[in-house]
Amino acid sequence: MAGIQLDTQRSPRLDLERRAFLDLLRMTNTMVEPAAMARQMVVLAQHLSGCQSVGLRLKNGPGFRYAASLGFSEGFLDLEDDLCSTDEAGHLVRDSERQPLLACLCGRVLSGQVDCSMPCFTDRGSFVTTSTTALLAQGHGALLGPTRNRCHREGFETVGLFPVRRDGVTYGLIQCNDPRPGCLSAESVDLMENLAATAAHLFQLAMA
Repeated sequence: MAGIQLDTQRSPRLDLERRAFLDLLRMTNTMVEPAAMARQMVVLAQHLSGCQSVGLRLKNGPGFRYAASLGFSEGFLDLEDDLCSTDEAGHLVRDSERQPLLACLCGRVLSGQVDCSMPCFTDRGSFVTTSTTALLAQGHGALLGPTRNRCHREGFETVGLFPVRRDGVTYGLIQCNDPRPGCLSAESVDLMENLAATAAHLFQLAMA
């Protein structure tokens, strides 16, 4: 299974990670400016996930652009920053509810259009794969719908996408990528989903 085929080898680090999680959340909780909070969140996400590259998308106009990142190349960020689909005339493509259509897996997770029966999605709406190569080889790519596949082409094997959502409102998404397969353990996925939930609460307060 190339979805959430997770190891449990990081349990000795769990207490340390939880303490770091709480300490940095206390620091973040004193901030009211979303951009400053985003910068703290990516530092924390990189530590808790163990992934080389992390980014935080926040609602920005019709889409969700990167508000902060660590480890991604400028070229990757430039190409992936805008998720909004456009037609040949450059106009936004919208769904039946007039919401902009968001591209790729990030867009699906942000829009909540996930099939939690698939092994690569969690019951909290996150997408996790320990190997993009294996995911595509097993034919799951077709089931996931249209994707840009840029993460795979850039050499990332581990990919985790965690929605920042609360009370039916989506504030953003935390993205964790690494060229090594199997970088997200069951514990780190749980920590990242808890981080995303706490981030949603903080951004709800900051953006009220």
